[in-house]
Amino acid sequence: MTQEPVTSPPSIFAFKIDFPMDNSLFESLLLLVSEERKQRAKRFLRHEDACRSVAGEALARYCIGQRVNVASAAIAFTKNEHGKPLIERQLKTDFNIAHSGSWALCAIDDRAVGVDVERIHSIDFNISKRYFSPAEHEDLALFTGENKKSRFFDYWTLKESYIKAIGKGLFCPLNSFTILIRNGRIEMKAEKTLPAMFFKQYDLGPEYKCALCASHGNLPEKIIFVEAEEIISPGLRPPP
Repeated sequence: MTQEPVTSPPSIFAFKIDFPMDNSLFESLLLLVSEERKQRAKRFLRHEDACRSVAGEALARYCIGQRVNVASAAIAFTKNEHGKPLIERQLKTDFNIAHSGSWALCAIDDRAVGVDVERIHSIDFNISKRYFSPAEHEDLALFTGENKKSRFFDYWTLKESYIKAIGKGLFCPLNSFTILIRNGRIEMKAEKTLPAMFFKQYDLGPEYKCALCASHGNLPEKIIFVEAEEIISPGLRPPP
């Protein structure tokens, strides 16, 4: 695979949410997100889900602002035809948000990027027949117990990061391509209609799996951890 020159490497940021989230922190984060996000947060049945949703956008605004030196409040979002969030006034920057459990993540790059995080939990492994490729399903069958659960979420986060990176979401079935995990290397196999991408996993503790997908191999070695004060401090003006 030929790699194109990369002007700057992607970044992956993480914000740990302590539950129950302090109400004053939640209100401060609300000031930083769009009206659409505020309304969406009101519709969640569980307050924890609202916290994750708001924290994800607030983190993205902070990270994009840091990357391109733009005020958080000046950033506006739109979506592509498949629902992937994009920056409305294109700044030659792609981003992607993920959240699960106590973590909100944001990945940023000059080109297509995707990130996924999942809290490891009990799962019906039979769903791998539907969502995984035959090769992935067969590989999963080689594992048992906690190792099988760990392998399942390896596949799940890697595959989710890919469909988020290419911006097609569920319009690209998870079983339409294969992730190959061999001796610490992660590759993919797919028809030529799907772009080849690069992957890396990151450690967020034994309860989580985290994967980054980008169109080049110049991937960051570490996650950048962000504190709530850093997100809030650039300014409390509401976005347009």
